[in-house]
Amino acid sequence: MAEVVPFHGMRYDERVAGPLSELISPPYDVISDAQRDALYDRSPYNAVRVELGRDEPGDDPVKNRYTRAKEAFDAWLAKSAVRIDPTPAFYLHDHYFEIGEQRLRRRGFFGALRLYQAGRGIVRPHELTFPKAKTDRLRLLRRTRVNTSPVFAMFEDSKGEVASSLEAWMVRGPARLVSDARVGNERHLVWALDERALTTKLVAMLKEKRIYIADGHHRYETGLAYLDEERAAKHLELDEDTANYVLTYLCALEDPGLRIFATHRLVRGGAAALEMAIAASFERAPIDRGALGDTQPGIVLAHDGTFTELRPRADADLSALPEVWRTLPVAQAELLLEPARAAGADVTYEHDTEKAIAAAIGDTRVLLIRAVDPETLRHVADAWQRLPQKTTYFYPKVPAGLVFRPLGD
Repeated sequence: MAEVVPFHGMRYDERVAGPLSELISPPYDVISDAQRDALYDRSPYNAVRVELGRDEPGDDPVKNRYTRAKEAFDAWLAKSAVRIDPTPAFYLHDHYFEIGEQRLRRRGFFGALRLYQAGRGIVRPHELTFPKAKTDRLRLLRRTRVNTSPVFAMFEDSKGEVASSLEAWMVRGPARLVSDARVGNERHLVWALDERALTTKLVAMLKEKRIYIADGHHRYETGLAYLDEERAAKHLELDEDTANYVLTYLCALEDPGLRIFATHRLVRGGAAALEMAIAASFERAPIDRGALGDTQPGIVLAHDGTFTELRPRADADLSALPEVWRTLPVAQAELLLEPARAAGADVTYEHDTEKAIAAAIGDTRVLLIRAVDPETLRHVADAWQRLPQKTTYFYPKVPAGLVFRPLGD
């Protein structure tokens, strides 16, 4: 099914640019203004300058953060702060991180994933997207012709074929360790696998896989939009031209380090509409704050220090929800959010449970939602359905800057 191939990676040369730990950045969709400023100050080569550059006074269609991203890449290449690897490679990645007192490792690799139209079902999304974010990413891609951060995708490896191969190549070679970066309690180890016989073997192992987008739906759809533009402009000569692919980080569904956090709903205003929706379709039961850390119920309403579990009543009308995901709390919450939005409520999102609870005061009520698991996402995607926006938060995010993917001239 899916075609994933090695590519000529563009990587920082730490002898020129400095330690990689000072250069990588979170992906654009989780960077606050304050964090962006801090990353700017950290290094003139930090990836945030191309991933999510700052707007400046006087910006116009000719000079703006997208043109500055292009100028940054050109300058970095000229100074050899970044270099393009001469041999196409897969970039294998171990990401160490902590949740609570637990130290975990997620293993994956970077490759170039062929872009497929949604109707083919080879690459399956699970979540809806926002037009504004796709417009932003498309403007950046048009200007730079560089994949600055990857799509995060999953594949089935129930027999452990890919996992055992990665282990062998990383531990005993011939994959070469090319990066080791520590940022806070996280550590990134990156190996380059460029031996042709082995990259060919990995391509073959993935050939029969179906790919499930975990994170980066906007990046994937942006890649498709850009590919359509290139085809319309008759810029593509071969089926292997670089615009036919997108930078992707791939992780097995079975990987023990794969973690998904819930994305909670903060509802400002619309209290009366929210209460009416609860009364119409849900049963209420008080729940102790301490119980949330043991077993997260499907939906919990938090407000002014009180916590109430909400369960759909037996006679609740769920027919408006697709059958494949109407039992999921994140979908059932839409029965509450739609009336609240219609009444003028502002709905925002927060994956950090403690921050969400802290915000549940005054005119803000919070719906704490239980996270979905990778198998559920696969089940939804295989049924050709998409979950509501901001359903999942894969943790930790894959940084921008471990490897870029240039699309060529």
